[in-house]
Amino acid sequence: MSERALHLPLFSERLQVRDLVPGDVHSMHAYASNPDVARYLFWGPNTYEETQGSLNSFIAAQNDEPRLIYEMGIVLAASDQLVGALCLYLGNCEMRNDAEVGFVLHPDYWGRGVVSEAAAVLVRAGFDQLGLHRIWATCDTRNVASVRVLEKLGMRREATLKESRRVNGEWINEHCYAVLASEFS
Repeated sequence: MSERALHLPLFSERLQVRDLVPGDVHSMHAYASNPDVARYLFWGPNTYEETQGSLNSFIAAQNDEPRLIYEMGIVLAASDQLVGALCLYLGNCEMRNDAEVGFVLHPDYWGRGVVSEAAAVLVRAGFDQLGLHRIWATCDTRNVASVRVLEKLGMRREATLKESRRVNGEWINEHCYAVLASEFS
């Protein structure tokens, strides 16, 4: 695995992707506590204490050497408002050079291309700055919005896993997507 690190913040036309900070807790809780946001996730909706605990662990992971967990905020450049988050989890095996990407967004910003724009910047940085070979993601098969984002990123569906994860007492099916550095434009 590469010893390189992401150079944060990352920027796109409308957005900034940056490390989360303690002052993000209220904005983060605005989406983390929302049942519509958590509908297809394996966590949430969160209590305030759960959001605070998650934020604390994300901030603590910023100091890990090597850093394998990047949980970052999606911030609107025009207003400096945190509206969601992206994650990049690096494989920790020396034989692998891949990472998992994920995202979450406040519903007020759904359908505006915010996640697609932020994720494209993050995936590009994963390939260029971290030297990753492959970036992958999973999503609940019912989550058509996430499917659209992953396909817009140029990821291909590699598999559909039947009853792969138990969430809220229910077995769910997941799509697996991936893109190679050589395929990402």
